[in-house]
Order: sequence, then C-alpha cells, then structure tokens
Amino acid sequence: MARAKCLILATTVYFILHLSICQENPGIRVQITKRGLDYANELSLKKMYEELRSYTFTTPSKGHYSLRDVKISQVSMPTGDVSLVPGTGLKWRVGIQGYKLSVEIRYSRKLFWTRVRKTFSLSMDIRSLSLELTLEATKATNGGLSLKAVNCGSNANVRVSSGNVILKVILPFFRSKINSLIKKKLCDSAIKIINNNVAPKLSNFPLTRPIKDGYIFDYRFVSDPLFSSAYMQTNHKAAVMTPNQTSNFPFSPKQLPNVNEDKKMIYFIISDFVLNTWLYTAHRDGKFLLKVTKEKFKKEEQQKMFRTYCPESFCVGTFYPPIEEDHPNGTVEITFSTSTQPTIQFEPNLIHLGANITLNFNVLTSNGKSVNFLSSNLTFFSELKTQITGLNILFTVSNTTVEEDPTARNLPSSLDHDLLQKFVSTLAHILQAILPGISFQLTVPSNTMLENTTLEIAQNALIVSSDMTITSI
Repeated sequence: MARAKCLILATTVYFILHLSICQENPGIRVQITKRGLDYANELSLKKMYEELRSYTFTTPSKGHYSLRDVKISQVSMPTGDVSLVPGTGLKWRVGIQGYKLSVEIRYSRKLFWTRVRKTFSLSMDIRSLSLELTLEATKATNGGLSLKAVNCGSNANVRVSSGNVILKVILPFFRSKINSLIKKKLCDSAIKIINNNVAPKLSNFPLTRPIKDGYIFDYRFVSDPLFSSAYMQTNHKAAVMTPNQTSNFPFSPKQLPNVNEDKKMIYFIISDFVLNTWLYTAHRDGKFLLKVTKEKFKKEEQQKMFRTYCPESFCVGTFYPPIEEDHPNGTVEITFSTSTQPTIQFEPNLIHLGANITLNFNVLTSNGKSVNFLSSNLTFFSELKTQITGLNILFTVSNTTVEEDPTARNLPSSLDHDLLQKFVSTLAHILQAILPGISFQLTVPSNTMLENTTLEIAQNALIVSSDMTITSI
C-alpha cells in the first residue's frame, strides 16, 4: 500500500513539473496557478483511489512463513492538497483514512519426521495515514529541471489484530513499533522515488522538439523556477534554430509584462523574440523565396496580370510596353525573396510584420527560356491576425501595404513607375491571399488539452490563458 501511494505521488509530481518545462528576459514564461495545481492534485487523488482499490499485493515467503490470500475490505477516498512554498517549491500533503485489509500467514516447518503447519489470520485497519513532502525545483546544468525532495513528514495510526490467541495478546505491545516502522517506510520510499526515479527522468526530459524545415524549438530553462504564493513560474529560452546551432542571436528578448491574475489554470507569456528567431533563422538559410506564376490563381482576371500582352486588360505589358514587343506570347514569373531579416513586433492589440523584399520579374518565353527584365526593392508592412486552434497559435497575414524603394536597381527608363506601383500593390493583396499562415505550437504534455483559452496581445508579448483537461495520469 505504501508503494502504491508513493507511485501516485511520483505521478503527481511528474505531471506538475513536466507541464512547465528563465536568461534574463526569457522568450517564454509559463505560470501555473494554484487552480492548476489543485486540478492536478484532484486527478491524482482519484487515480490513487483507483490504484488502492485494485492494488495487487505480492505474497512472499520468508523462512518458514508465507503470506496468502490478501484481501481489501474497505477503501476510502484519499484526501490531500498541493501548496506553493514561496522561494522553495511545492508541498504535497495526502492522507488516507479507512483502509482495511486481511491476510493469512502460513507457518510450515519440519520437525524430525513430521511437518508442523499452522495458519492464522491478520487484519490491518489503517485508521489514518498521512504524508507531507516538500519538493525543491532548480535549473539543471543542461537547462533541464533538477528536482529534489528536501523534507518529509509522515504519521500513522494502524491497528493490527489477529484471531490467534497468542498474537491477540502480543500485538498490542508492538503497536507503537509497527506505526513507527510504517512512518519511516513512507518517507524513505517517497524520497527514494522522487530523488532516484522521478528526478532523473525530469533531468533527461527532451529540451527541444523538432518543427518544420529541419529546425528545432529550444525551450530549455534559463533560470531556476520561481515559486510565489499564487503560482509557479518557469522561464524558457524559447528560440527556433538548427539542431547544431550554438551561437547567440543578434537580438535578445524584451522585458515581458507581469501577469498576476489566477482566473485560469495556466498562462503562457510569449515574447516576439520567439517568432523573430524563427524569421532570422529562415532568412539566414534562404527559406523565404516565393515564386508566383499564373498557375497559383484560379480567377482568370488574376491570371491575365501575368501576360506580356493584354490589349483589353491590365497586365505586365501595360506598365512596360517593350516587354510586349520583345516577348508577345510570354508569361511572367515573379520571385520574392527577403533581402534582410523580416521582423515582428507585438504591440497592444496589434502585431506588425515588416519585410524588405527583392522583387524579380522573369519572362517565361514561348521556347521555355527565363529572362529577367526587372528587379525592384520593396518594403512590405503587414498585420498578423491571431487565433487559437487547439494547442496552436495561428498567425495569418492581413492588411498588407507595399512601398517601393526609390533607390531600386535595374529599372528601365521606359518603365511607367505609377503603373508599376499599382501592379505591385495589386499583386501584394493577391499574394496575401495565398501566403500560408504560420502556426506556433504551445508546449504541453501529450496527454493535456487546453480549454476556455483566451489570447491577448500586449506590449512585447502574447498572453495565452487557459484551463486544462488531463486525459490520463
């Protein structure tokens, strides 16, 4: 029974600290409130109750004695709570009252030419059993979590009785000794499970997860977790990089806003640093190259824009007539590539995306050749709309405007600049419709679902607040 209790304790601790996997000004801050801890504790107590009801006891033999037929006759719902110890960690208290079981003890020994056998029964009535454990959490040297049980207290009020006349007389004299042994065993087992079993698993828990394009999301700790009376707080590096990348970024996270409310179970405070590391890494690796041809569009009016000849509509040949003369039956392929790292800025109720773009117009001639006839430098300004879908934050480009760089290179003198600006602006809005949304996944255990989630855009940060449903512990 003590082992069952300690196993449930380990599961509870693992869940609570696994859920929050702080560098000055971290990329992401996670806060689990007392409500979230209470919810985890409630699930753990229910799990413990089911474990105690169905626990299978071993029936070992030792010397001339062996145990037989262990039966559970009464199981009451355990009680307990999790509290925050400011500056230290967590304190978990659990108690059991009303747990009864019985067992047969068989004695067998050969004396001379005969074998003496004796069977007698014992019953155990656990009137009260309690355990209080204090857990200290710190940042490990590898950026993971170091967990240690630093204090343990227990109490036991157990009555062992027997129908055997001799044992019935003897057992009351050993009541105090039995309770002392149980109390010591409880703490010894709990500390051993936390320090020798749970702690190594947490310290070896993966500190990165793969995302698209071969990149990883690094969410290792940058400082020790913080414990206040209202929540536990963890701070994470939260950067997107290549698996072997060790160098720092040429920018750092800004100060995150403080969130002191506890209406929800969990809060994610996400710096724009996270998305900017993604944009920096992708730009560095040349990932931002987009080719646009007429085949990307379904509407005929949009496809016509890519023709070199269009006497009754608006197309490339409209603002640059020489192309119509040189390639009358051609179509245009337009490529967009970032010339500098795009940047994202979180402001109250608004997300800005800015990007300097090199725009190349290439003519695909009727004989299959590609000829560059124009290059231009543009600056895109967009807003990002956000929404929560499950565990993902979806960013979608909207309200795009384009400015042409007056120092643009390789612009023919015969070019109609006003018509070019009109063409580019029109193309920008069409392009906006085909750009895929960027999805950022919140890091939570695989058995966790977020519910009643809200999203707020603050200065330098997104604040995601949510309740949780745990499908299994």
